[in-house]
Amino acid sequence: MNPMEVEDLFAKHLKTETRPVAVALWKNRNDLGRKPFPMKLNICHLLSMARHGGRTTAGVPDRMVCALGAACTGLVETPERFRNGEAAVGKYTETAEAGKTFFEHTYMLGDQGKVYDAIEIAPLGDAGFEPGVVLFYVNPAQVMRLVHSVVWSTGELVAADTVAEAAVCSAIGFVLGEGRPMIGFPCAGDRRFGGTQNHELVFAAPWSTVRDTMAPNLALLAAKGPLYPVPPDVMHEPSMPPAYTLDCHD
Repeated sequence: MNPMEVEDLFAKHLKTETRPVAVALWKNRNDLGRKPFPMKLNICHLLSMARHGGRTTAGVPDRMVCALGAACTGLVETPERFRNGEAAVGKYTETAEAGKTFFEHTYMLGDQGKVYDAIEIAPLGDAGFEPGVVLFYVNPAQVMRLVHSVVWSTGELVAADTVAEAAVCSAIGFVLGEGRPMIGFPCAGDRRFGGTQNHELVFAAPWSTVRDTMAPNLALLAAKGPLYPVPPDVMHEPSMPPAYTLDCHD
C-alpha cells in the first residue's frame, strides 16, 4: 500500500480526528524537500501544521527553540543540563539526582551526539519523501486498536513513555533508535505550542511497521467487527421508573 492508501485505511477504521504524520530526519539539510520557515519554531509546531493544516514543513536546529526536542531527535548533542538533571529541578523533580533519572527515561538520540541536521514533516498521504516514523494523535480507545494491530502478529507489548516530557520528540527518537512502536503522553509544550488536546495520546511507529504490519492487521481485525467506537451492549432489558413503563396502569 502507498502512504495515501494507508492513511485512508486508518481513517476509515479508527475515525482519527487529525491526519497521521510522516516524519523523516536528514543528515544533510540540503536533502530537504522544502526550506525551513524563517522564524524559530518547535517540532510540535511543525507537527501541528501537518496534522491539522495538511502542510509539509521542515526544520533545522538553528531555527528551533526547544533544546530538549532537538536532543530527542538527534538534531543536537544532548546539553549537559539534561544529562545531569539540572533542567528538571523545580519543574519536574525536587533534586538534580532525581532529574538525572527523569531524563534518563526520556529517550534522546542526542546522547550519541549530533546525529541529524534536519527534520521534514508532512501528512502521511502527502509525503513526498520516504518516512522514517509515522505519528498518530489519537484517544485512548484508538490507541487500544493501534496496539492490537501490532500485537496481532507477535503478542509482544508496545513500549510506552512514562515521564510525559518531550513525548512526541522522544517517541520519534525511540522509533528511529530502536525500530519499535511507542506510546507517548504529550508534554505541556506539545499542548501549549502544538495545540494537543486533553484527550490525545501519541502513537509512533516505523513506517515499515505501519505499512506492512499494522495496516493489514487492522483490516483483518475490522473484518471481525467494528473497531472504533466500540459498540455498546444493548441486548438487555432496562430497568426504568414505573411511571415510564408500558405496563404502568393509571
